[in-house]
Amino acid sequence: MKKWHVFLSFIVGLTLLASIPISASAADKPSNIQSFEPTSLVKSDGTYWVWGGNQSVPTQFHGMTDVKTVFSNNFVMKKDGSIWYLERNQSLSSTQIHEVKGLSNISAFHPLGNELFAIDTDGKVYTAVHTDGTLDLTQFVQLSGIDNVTNISGYYEFIQREGELRSVFLKNDGTVWKDKNALQSFERIPSLNDITAIDNNFALKKDGTVWKWPWTRQFSEDAIPLDTTPTVISELRNIKKIKSNGNSNIAIDDQSRLWFWGVTITGSSDGTTYHEGKVPVLLNNIKDVRDAYIVERSLVVLTESGNVYETSIEGTSLPGNANFTLLTSDVNLIKQGYRSIIMQKNDGSLWGWGVNKDAQLGYGDYEFMHSTPVPVQKPISVHLNGESVALNNGVMIRNSQAFIPLRSVFEKLGAAITFEEMSKVVTIKRSNVGMPPLTISINYKSGEVTVNNKAIQLQNTPFGVNGTSYLPLRFISETLGAKVDWVQLEDKISITMK
Repeated sequence: MKKWHVFLSFIVGLTLLASIPISASAADKPSNIQSFEPTSLVKSDGTYWVWGGNQSVPTQFHGMTDVKTVFSNNFVMKKDGSIWYLERNQSLSSTQIHEVKGLSNISAFHPLGNELFAIDTDGKVYTAVHTDGTLDLTQFVQLSGIDNVTNISGYYEFIQREGELRSVFLKNDGTVWKDKNALQSFERIPSLNDITAIDNNFALKKDGTVWKWPWTRQFSEDAIPLDTTPTVISELRNIKKIKSNGNSNIAIDDQSRLWFWGVTITGSSDGTTYHEGKVPVLLNNIKDVRDAYIVERSLVVLTESGNVYETSIEGTSLPGNANFTLLTSDVNLIKQGYRSIIMQKNDGSLWGWGVNKDAQLGYGDYEFMHSTPVPVQKPISVHLNGESVALNNGVMIRNSQAFIPLRSVFEKLGAAITFEEMSKVVTIKRSNVGMPPLTISINYKSGEVTVNNKAIQLQNTPFGVNGTSYLPLRFISETLGAKVDWVQLEDKISITMK
């Protein structure tokens, strides 16, 4: 994801009254988050929120309502079952919304090589249409010859020195099928029966055994057709979950123990070396494992008690006595992104960990990585005189204060905003008929603020994040005479201006 250019906007912060707290614990109210993905969520009121790129914190996308479920890759499903794709742009206001033709009531999307598959609740499989050599994510067609599918994965095999990605389909009867001819026909893998899960070139049987077939990822002049007959991994027994990212692999057995095999890493950039560990290793220093994830160069583990631990996979191998560090507790669910994770705690709050150079963690900054969990900012809506305000960046909480993008609010109040790039001085002018003229000047270099040329000392000095300027709202609200209320049950800030 590219770091998009950020347009200048103003974010005004509000110090809420002590009797109106900006945050609430699970005892105060239930979470308003209905579902979430690594960079998006839907609230219980059906509003859709995104972060990453220009949006450093969750920001409401006003063109999308009545949302039921969010998926990765900017797809959403509305309550009527229709599927929509958001072609995100630099500004949310210029983002295009497309209803996806040929899809409804989708349970999952599966990107695989140059294809994007979708599975509906009946097990039918669809693929995005190819137009002029690229995927058209607004049109899908159903695949014929394959149905009752519960999961899709894939692996590479070489045929006469030419690499080919094979799509693999798990059916609800436990059989596994693979693409035989560019998604035009499919054949069953005969030795795989009673399969409960597939991931890349691995399959988990109902009896707890794990099966694999070769996956060749590198071109070789003497590459020959592979024998793709699945074979059992003898070291693994009584397994209940498997995962693979195509390099590193993990398994959890019926005693909630964690196994690891595959790639570990040394070096960096052009000096990176991948070390293949072919024999699964039981990791003895972690117990009661519920789930596990390979994130960058780390192995992250969620335990049954809700604790989250991390250990590095840097080295020539991962030893059985690898040390795990506690990251956080009280976690109920984890969603994995490309280089980071988003965790939901028991109180409904979201927390991020990992690479953040494009604001993937929704924390409100662009630090390359956060090695300790940081809170994803709450999805807080802003209303002015009862009207929902569309923002280019969402509400930010700092030191129990809400900082709110209010450029559009100023415009609605008849104020004009100018910004001098060289001096970093912002000027806000109000010239409403029947109201006294007002000029607010903010110098973002010196922190000096004046109202009608009179110096004002602010409790919180102005600051900026990635080209966006922020300002405490107490000063603005008192100066303009606005009334501000925090609607806790809805995570909403209501501004009233007479």
